Amino acid sequence: MTSDPSRREPLALVLLRRHAAKHGLTVFAEPAYGYAGYVEAPGGRRAFFKGAGFDINPAAASAIARDKAYGAFFLEAAGLRVPRGVLISSQRFIRDIEVKNPAVAAKLNGEAEALAFARETGFPLFVKPNDDSEGRGILRVQDEQGLSSALTILGASYDRILVQEEVRGRDYRVLVLDGEVLAVFERRPFSVTGDGVSQLRALITQATQGFAAGGKGSKIAADDPRILAFLATSGLDLTHVPEAGAAVALLPNANLSSGGSAVDVTGTISSYFAEIARKAGEAVGLRLFGLDLICPDIAAGSGPYAILEVNAAPGLSHFHRLGPQEALRVEEIYAKIFEALTRNLRSGGNAGDAA
Repeated sequence: MTSDPSRREPLALVLLRRHAAKHGLTVFAEPAYGYAGYVEAPGGRRAFFKGAGFDINPAAASAIARDKAYGAFFLEAAGLRVPRGVLISSQRFIRDIEVKNPAVAAKLNGEAEALAFARETGFPLFVKPNDDSEGRGILRVQDEQGLSSALTILGASYDRILVQEEVRGRDYRVLVLDGEVLAVFERRPFSVTGDGVSQLRALITQATQGFAAGGKGSKIAADDPRILAFLATSGLDLTHVPEAGAAVALLPNANLSSGGSAVDVTGTISSYFAEIARKAGEAVGLRLFGLDLICPDIAAGSGPYAILEVNAAPGLSHFHRLGPQEALRVEEIYAKIFEALTRNLRSGGNAGDAA
């Protein structure tokens, strides 16, 4: 691979290089994107990284966390609350397994089981890839026809699909390292505000162009199927002209990589929810993670909540771009992550050992 001098290095790599220079460590990264590499101590011991994933968490625990259904299983087994859901296999995947092991294929859930779950649970429901991230492929459905359509759409690209009940409340991302809450961000879905003249298509295009100008990249566009499907649930389409000042939500999820926004609310988290976050990490064996949590208010001393997932490689670059205070917070978080990584290198401990 050849490097591109015009390409900016990922934020994590920039900060990692800065940290390494202060601590006598060497950083090696593949030159094309700077997305993967390792940190090396003077004695030759290495700690690898890929994206926002570092040699801090055990590999198996990270794999379990990436699998949403497995993650939910271990969280629930630890007494924590998760949305009710059912794991569905695509028809293509079921046919592949039938060739190899008919007995296993017979145990897999298909569309019939998804419809049965929907009739028991009710609508709306969320339908999402079981093994993807950054809000890709998340659909919100209102009826059985929408559910069948969502399974067909996602089944073309994904082997396993998670169907979950909708849990309402405020959406939080809690960053945790070794039981300490490092930061809390309240996330809000991608939305646009009407001017009384422009159609949604124009408002969305303008907003996504702003993402690119701000360095966020453009992972979403006006004709994104997720936007079209979500608008349809409210009887809207891209030709709708919102009234001046009227906000229109465009996606059911609040991921920043999908155009969402966030507010730093670190100082408000109660000991009740901080303990839930700590227990979630223990439940899946992670030291460093981002907890995606829905609840009425993270400052409350008790109350309902649901853990959507535990992310073993929580990206922070989008938070860094929110403003100077958020950038400072993210750099402080990375400093603590890299300190933990350095301790592992210096001590010769394995990834996942307690600091």
